[in-house]
Amino acid sequence: MNSGLYSTVSAMRTAQSRMEAITTNLSNLTTPGYKKVGTSVRAFQVPGQPAGEHNIVAGVRVDFEQGNLESSSSPYHVALMGPGFFAVEGTEGEMFTRRGTFRVDDRGVLQSDEGFPVAWKGLRGRVDPVGLPVTIDGAGVVRQGQNVIGTLKVVDFDSPDRLTRIGGGYFLANGNTRETPTDAVVHQSMLETANVAGVEELVNMINVQRSFESATQMMKMLDQSYQRLNQAR
Repeated sequence: MNSGLYSTVSAMRTAQSRMEAITTNLSNLTTPGYKKVGTSVRAFQVPGQPAGEHNIVAGVRVDFEQGNLESSSSPYHVALMGPGFFAVEGTEGEMFTRRGTFRVDDRGVLQSDEGFPVAWKGLRGRVDPVGLPVTIDGAGVVRQGQNVIGTLKVVDFDSPDRLTRIGGGYFLANGNTRETPTDAVVHQSMLETANVAGVEELVNMINVQRSFESATQMMKMLDQSYQRLNQAR
């Protein structure tokens, strides 16, 4: 009976983790550059329990599949076609994102929606907010008129699945992965859509709800069984 109890609790925890991932995906359907999250399940032996008593843990994984590109009216909005990330200067070091909703402040600093300066290869470039039109080519080279301002820092990683997701479409690198060159193409006045299929997520949500309901019914049956055993004594 303990085996059934462990299995039921594990199933409920897994369903909860899956539901959290689904709701996160649905809430980011319209977030540019968002990468959907899913769950991976791992079973392990329960310490101190007889052989065969296993618990299940659900972990979060990110799907870096390419999203579609859509036109934008801003010359500072950019999207990547191919693997890689834009780098921005966070409060605790560089952060990496696919969300290219950049803008220029009154000092000419190209920055994210949150105000994080965009990272450049070499010295930070500055744009004249009232100057000539800005163009950004496929290699990330930024020009204002004929003047080259600099090149956006675009990088990839040998194991992007090991990046740390910190919310807001940002990731942090760690000791488990390293930067690598990328052949991703930068597209100006474009934004990458979220790689989330709303209908698919809704179907997943229904399936998870059914799984949770089944686990709940099983928990009730186990509880009734324990009550009968206790009464028999």
